[in-house]
Amino acid sequence: MTISPFATAATAAPLAACQVLRWQPDAALPGLAVHLVEFTAAGFTPASFAAAGLALPAHIERSVPKRQAEYFHGRLAARQALAAAGLAVTEIGSGAQREPLWPAGAVGSISHNSRRAAAVALPAPSCHGIGIDLESPASIEQQDSLATLAVDAAELALLAANEHLLPRGVLLALVFSAKESFYKAVFNAVGQVFDFDAIRLVRVAPDHLDFDVAQALCMQWQPGMPARVHYRVLPDGDLLTAFIW
Repeated sequence: MTISPFATAATAAPLAACQVLRWQPDAALPGLAVHLVEFTAAGFTPASFAAAGLALPAHIERSVPKRQAEYFHGRLAARQALAAAGLAVTEIGSGAQREPLWPAGAVGSISHNSRRAAAVALPAPSCHGIGIDLESPASIEQQDSLATLAVDAAELALLAANEHLLPRGVLLALVFSAKESFYKAVFNAVGQVFDFDAIRLVRVAPDHLDFDVAQALCMQWQPGMPARVHYRVLPDGDLLTAFIW
């Protein structure tokens, strides 16, 4: 991975280091440059937005420092991703469902967990949509609630049958993350919120998860259609998933 610093226009003082993960999920898909920014929420202040030349939306200004830090570093990573792709670097606002509003000619996705933000951007002609999601493995305490939220009984049994590949906490976080990536990638086409049961896990492989669409979501995504979500386990154990169509 290559590393480059962010800087303010006024001082050129580095704000954060951006790692760029080059990823070719599949030979038939566009190659990805995933921009990753590590952060800590402790001590974060809203003044960072002005220092970086980023807008501070009212709903973020009212939120707790942890959420402010997540939003800030996600937008920093997104700005870097746009610039690296040769796309217009403009403010990325939020839609009615808090989805990122990318500039004309670009498609992209933003994600974060408690310690890292990630973003990717591609020229719009490259694909219809892209979604990425970043998660940490589910702890023992999180596993039951995640199983209830993200999978049905058949999916849970399939995960149990694949614990020779990855531990249960990793598999549960992966399927949750994969469904999040699918949601982000197709949201603009669907045009409304949908739940985790809209797609159903049918196969677990060493670098991807296969799903079948279970509901009529939009013209392009009808019941029975396949969706393959790719994943990587990062060196520190974080999980990164991506869906491109």
